Amino acid sequence: MLSVMKAMRKFGLDTADAGGEADVAVPGAAKRLYDHVKNLAVAVAAWNDDDFSDTKPILSATLPTGERVQFVRPPACLKGTISMTIRRPSFEVRTIDSYERSGFFDRIAPVSTTRPGDEELKALYEGMLDEMLSQADRIRARRTFLTRAVELGRTIVIAGGTGSGKTTFMKALMQHIPTESRIITIEDVPELLYGLPNHRNQVNLLYPSEADERSTVNASKLMKSCLRMKPDRILLAELRSGETYDWLNSVLSGHSGSITSCHANNCTAVFDYLALKVLQSETGRSLPYEHIRRLLADVIDVICHIQNDHGERHITEVYFRGAGSCA
Repeated sequence: MLSVMKAMRKFGLDTADAGGEADVAVPGAAKRLYDHVKNLAVAVAAWNDDDFSDTKPILSATLPTGERVQFVRPPACLKGTISMTIRRPSFEVRTIDSYERSGFFDRIAPVSTTRPGDEELKALYEGMLDEMLSQADRIRARRTFLTRAVELGRTIVIAGGTGSGKTTFMKALMQHIPTESRIITIEDVPELLYGLPNHRNQVNLLYPSEADERSTVNASKLMKSCLRMKPDRILLAELRSGETYDWLNSVLSGHSGSITSCHANNCTAVFDYLALKVLQSETGRSLPYEHIRRLLADVIDVICHIQNDHGERHITEVYFRGAGSCA
């Protein structure tokens, strides 16, 4: 533990992550540490007058030296694994002059609603149904649009009925997330992790299928926990209840690039379905319905609807916020 803290201070790191079976992801200073993490977590819990056990598997605490730490153990993650994230507070004090010398003010640009990659995605989107293109070129535009949307960090919702293949297609898209990304998966059945064979820096969080808002571990609590784990991408297997509010809050707070799924009959219905789910949360139920729907429209970049026609699964339509319509 001390060696990790020393490495963080030496290299000016503000976060160190330990997850999986034993790997600690500290750039330039990796070390096998898993055998000590469980005992460390128990000690940190005691220092904070808290508990870390099977019945309380999520711990948010502060170390005696001021660092904030997040621990997760089974049953809130895979059996035989434990996750630890250390966040070092900044004690640096800088002047405005030092910011100017470092070029802090050099790149301010006018506020724009467009993002890098928007024009590329729009061209691909328009090519999906362009009758001037061959069928092969239209199909290529459709698959490339979806994979590039993942690569560019767009927020994606996969919709469809039960058995339509949402999770399976989600795993296919996940493979296009840049491999250097730190990924947190949240699900009730461990499936998504199999869609990340090449992503070393991942934490797989689990909640019971029967969990409700009173449960020790549920999707909402795991959403809140993962925000303290410095994720690049949050992959929530399905939005089905009040955790939709926490998911929406995470995307609004800057965690774009999420991929998730929900039940809906078409792309347009996704906004209504998710708005109703936000209203099921204790906090979200006080928000006006139209306000929730507008927020969803502001953060969801792509919706892909899948249908199962007697065993033949296919995409029926794709919504792209940059075009404001479905193809």
